[in-house]
Amino acid sequence: MNRFGRVVLLAMIPVNLLLIAWVWFGRVIFGVGGWFLLLGLLVVVPALLLTLLTTTVLAYTQAARPRHLTTHQAVAQVLVWFCLFTWGLFQPDFGDTKDSELSFLTQITGERSRSLLDASYTLTGFSIFGAALAWLLLLGYLVFARQKVEPQHWAPLGAPPASPAAGR
Repeated sequence: MNRFGRVVLLAMIPVNLLLIAWVWFGRVIFGVGGWFLLLGLLVVVPALLLTLLTTTVLAYTQAARPRHLTTHQAVAQVLVWFCLFTWGLFQPDFGDTKDSELSFLTQITGERSRSLLDASYTLTGFSIFGAALAWLLLLGYLVFARQKVEPQHWAPLGAPPASPAAGR
């Protein structure tokens, strides 16, 4: 059994839920809050719930016993988590006034410059792209792992078991 894969599998549900909340609300800790909180709640949170629920269900219903992720699956999941964390950290937000654009970078430096906002948008874009790519990779690993499992050949009660070649 892969210990790393087991730990990542057991952490999937709580860490996924925590990171969904982080992407939606996390930057408020740094004083960055605005209209994205509403937009995120209506669009981003449901999308993340659906996508992460899909891979979590696939991961927990794998045939491996004891349940664990392969190393590739676990690394892909950790990459998803890293990208979601950076997305939630660097996501700029906006308000009702012209100068209300804020980001983590503008808050920690105390400077409201276009270059810091552009850097925040760039880092957010890379994080979203990276999260999507890592999630697709994880989804692929989970789906292809299911195809490697040999189907079981069932025989009626009392009949001798069929050979695997008999079903072809």
